[in-house]
Amino acid sequence: MLRLGLSQYIPYTIYGLSFVVALTAFFYRREIGILFIAFFLPVYVVLHKALTLDLPFANDIVDFVLIGMILGGLVQSGREDQKPAVGQSPQIWLIILFVGYSLISYLSGSFYLGGDFMSDVNYQRLADWKNYMIVPLLYILTYYTLRERKWKYALFLLLFVSFIAMDLKFKETFRWFQHTRYAHENRVDGTFGFLNGNAFAAFHVICTLFLVSMFLMDRHFRRRIAYGLLIVGGVFCILYSYSRGAYVGFAAGLVFIALVRSRKLLIPLFLFLLVWKVVVPSSVVDRIEGTFVENDGRAGVISVGGTNLETAYRSEIWKEALSIFSANPVMGTGFRTFYEKTGWDTHNQYLKTLSEQGVIGLLIYLVLYQRAFMSGWRLYKGGDEDLLRAFGFSFVCAVVGSMVVNFFGDRWTYLQIGGIYWIAWALVDQENSRIALERQVEGSRLEGEAMETIGVEGSVAEARVQGSKGSSELPQNI
Repeated sequence: MLRLGLSQYIPYTIYGLSFVVALTAFFYRREIGILFIAFFLPVYVVLHKALTLDLPFANDIVDFVLIGMILGGLVQSGREDQKPAVGQSPQIWLIILFVGYSLISYLSGSFYLGGDFMSDVNYQRLADWKNYMIVPLLYILTYYTLRERKWKYALFLLLFVSFIAMDLKFKETFRWFQHTRYAHENRVDGTFGFLNGNAFAAFHVICTLFLVSMFLMDRHFRRRIAYGLLIVGGVFCILYSYSRGAYVGFAAGLVFIALVRSRKLLIPLFLFLLVWKVVVPSSVVDRIEGTFVENDGRAGVISVGGTNLETAYRSEIWKEALSIFSANPVMGTGFRTFYEKTGWDTHNQYLKTLSEQGVIGLLIYLVLYQRAFMSGWRLYKGGDEDLLRAFGFSFVCAVVGSMVVNFFGDRWTYLQIGGIYWIAWALVDQENSRIALERQVEGSRLEGEAMETIGVEGSVAEARVQGSKGSSELPQNI
């Protein structure tokens, strides 16, 4: 971005920095590891270049940082006692169930694919499963590590910088293409490495809905400026991602915000629906209406990270997913087996989960959403600060956005999309636990004071009774 010709050295810098961060997280402060990973998630393409360097352990640098944080909990046990207490995570058993069942699904999928656990296919599936499990691990590490307010502020400041860089990079790439009318080859994929523009847009839907809610509820002037800048960048990226699933997800999230916070907001939304063809760019209108100016037809297939995605005939893929589910309804065929058998992605995370992990897997998936929604709602209603109540409701809106965009593809299993979502969930649960503990301590204190007061009053009453008895016996003794 500074145009100094240093871009080629950035991956090597990140590679070296990752080992420094891992050692720092191990010996000094585990929070450094979370900040390092979170910062690179929106600009994952930069981290991906470091991961693919032809250097020792380059592909494992994120794992080293995570291991440094995990082992750092043992080395830094004395410092942990100085942090605010939060108690056990309310989601710990659900996460254990989620991870355990996912592992079982991976193993059953290996048998479904032939039972050769050492094959290239199953090795790749294992790598995908391990990367998938990083997101719940981020939740646990964030919940038990990032407990001091100063580190949370540092996290949000770094994410602000990362989001700005992500949006500027998209805009810089976008200007090299012609966008007067829609053409599929002119779509910009964004900063998520091997993931395409649809995934990039889904990420922006989730985050921008969060930011819109924060802008509406947080009255702090300078923070609102920051929210506004990120909202403008997010809407720009959503608009020119040409992702119809993202359009639906963003619209659904805005309607949810309007219904819950202020129904007056429904009026501008309704007016926009009446005149949207005049307001939005013509290329976006083409995309929404399904018009492809060039080639005069619909695109049939695009490839994302080696996975073929069906765009024009996805209903046939959905039928195939339901057919596989009907043959294996309880546990499905196993983690990441649909692609290995068909060569296609389901283009719907709910159907992917249903076909690969069965009814059990889908129920766990839905419960994760339900618990995340309730976590945000609980902080929204019970937070002890206006900022925390805004944070809780904003996370609820992010959950709603995630639920919608996952109808149009896998926006759940990838670290670069889900990492910040799980970090935010951990912070929401952490605040809920802190508030509950403080209220419990306060309740115990008040109960102790009440018992002490009752004890004192009882002693005074007893003394009065004894005094009255003594006065009645006085004449007899005389």
